[in-house]
Amino acid sequence: MISLGLRYFLEVAHCGSIAGAAAAQHVAASAVSRQIAKLEDELGVTLFERQARGMALSEAGLQLAAYANAAALEAERVTAGIRQRGRLGDVTIRLACTEGFAHRFLPMSMAEFKRIRPQARFHLHVERPEEVSRQVLEGMSQLALRYTTVQDERLKTELLVRAPVYAVMCRDHPLAGRRSIGMRELTRVPLSVGDRGTTVRQLFDAACANAGLHIEPAYVSNHSAAFLPMLPGSDIVALSGYLTVMGQDDAKLVAVPFSNPEMRQRSIQVVTLQGRTLPPLAREFLEFMAARLTQAPKAPEGDA
Repeated sequence: MISLGLRYFLEVAHCGSIAGAAAAQHVAASAVSRQIAKLEDELGVTLFERQARGMALSEAGLQLAAYANAAALEAERVTAGIRQRGRLGDVTIRLACTEGFAHRFLPMSMAEFKRIRPQARFHLHVERPEEVSRQVLEGMSQLALRYTTVQDERLKTELLVRAPVYAVMCRDHPLAGRRSIGMRELTRVPLSVGDRGTTVRQLFDAACANAGLHIEPAYVSNHSAAFLPMLPGSDIVALSGYLTVMGQDDAKLVAVPFSNPEMRQRSIQVVTLQGRTLPPLAREFLEFMAARLTQAPKAPEGDA
């Protein structure tokens, strides 16, 4: 990427003679000599001191050599990066997810992956479930993570991992020692739950309907982790997935599974667009992320 004249100049400086530089570059000595003369004419200085046993850099030549060497190294770095991108394809990994994955799981996964693949870049879009699917369907995101109870046939499921909803509370809560919790026990406590656009709320509403209950939550948000800081030292119970709870103060919070089967009918789904081939780096991140999801710690299972 540096000019022909600079390349021949550096070769003469390295070899100490035009003949040696010509042999190294596999060109005629006259071609090297013309490029050196052209450089000296353009700069208006003498770059080499002609000696009986070869050529030595002049003061001006030493300054130009320092610049040219730096330029050559930078050109090599840029060229190597371009070649690597050619092998890897697009190095920007475009992701979409629902907000439960954005608290800790995805940020930590991206940071750890970038330590392995420094060239990786990320663009993360956090949205509601239907918008996350649209991001992939319209090609704005390559991968998407979402909680789901049904699968979309327009999308390719790359990974499906069970992700029940848990009752999350402070460790000294009266219900914290239970192996599992039923919906009826939530009628006696302040409840925090997602709004009607979330899978948690959909499963909660179905479980209440099947149990013949009407429970009015004390706290409702489309942001599943919004009320978690309120739990320590309180009698509030929050409904949440285990990935959302990870990274919170484990010494103060406990996640108890539900006995109601509806609360276990949810999965983490990683999707791509049907028929689309991911760039190699995005495919590698998908496999990296899938391994982390399948190995992630889980709360105890509830009673069947």
